[in-house]
Amino acid sequence: MSDIGGGGGDEVILDAPGFIRVYKSGRVERFLPVDFAPPSTDAATGVASKDVPILPEAGVSARIYLPAAPSSGSYSGKLPVLVLFHGGGFCLGSAFDAAVHGHANRLAAATGAIVVSVDYRLAPEHPVPALYGDAWAALQWVAAHAAGQGPEPWLTAHADLGRVHVGGESAGANIAHHAAMRAGAEELGHGVKLSSLVLIHPYFLGGDSSETDEMGMALLCELVRLWPVVCPGTSGCDDDPLINPMAEGAPNLASLGCRRVLVCVGGNDPMRGRGRLYCEKLKGSGWCGEVEDWEADGQGHGFHLLCPTSAEAEAQVGVIAEFLSYG
Repeated sequence: MSDIGGGGGDEVILDAPGFIRVYKSGRVERFLPVDFAPPSTDAATGVASKDVPILPEAGVSARIYLPAAPSSGSYSGKLPVLVLFHGGGFCLGSAFDAAVHGHANRLAAATGAIVVSVDYRLAPEHPVPALYGDAWAALQWVAAHAAGQGPEPWLTAHADLGRVHVGGESAGANIAHHAAMRAGAEELGHGVKLSSLVLIHPYFLGGDSSETDEMGMALLCELVRLWPVVCPGTSGCDDDPLINPMAEGAPNLASLGCRRVLVCVGGNDPMRGRGRLYCEKLKGSGWCGEVEDWEADGQGHGFHLLCPTSAEAEAQVGVIAEFLSYG
């Protein structure tokens, strides 16, 4: 629980049972505690991990994952980098949660990439768009390791900064999208460009939800109520490009600052239609890159975190690995 302000009484302005309660005074209660997993060398994959500061003064950090070296003891070349953002509705979760940690381990092992899993600041204590700034700072931190410079030896020694990818799941996919849009308008520095964008069950709202069942509609209604709490001053889910990048008047997706995009959705995810529409809008925007999409039949939002060893979760990791192998 945290307290981000004083005064104003204890009137509840948002109550999402089992998840989060926000008070007018600024007090926040979270009911999904982070199941902290320490950095380690994963016994199953040999992937090593450690925690590193990104913006120490703001409390932004990351867990970085280095794939196991081949049996020869050395890598055959430099490794791509995947900068990853966790989900949690912009207000929950952590890069250090056990499920997120396990997924990052599996991605590093399957893709052969150095994974930089970012622990950004959460809303409503730090309202959106603060976390977009944290994401950009993390990408700039990675880019600063070009030409063997920078503070992190795993990156200076092993990273191929000509193959930098950005991705995320749920709200983290939203964050990754906005980072890629910014990369189309601004330089990351040091000559580094984004290669690919990976959106896993992207958290986009607004628009038509007619194909969603009753339970899915109930969830979407909760998320619509949550958005103005985490993003004060929003114009609403239908026309705010932060939560609905397909909205009329949103920045043109043609300016997306990468060459390739993969969108993964679950067949039973209430937001699957938004992921599909993102692909359609991107293809029709005039953007010159390559778009791929993949759907896990019958699976819900974030299924890979709930059932990480299921056939569908393993298939999704395999799709991401294959996609990045061409990046």
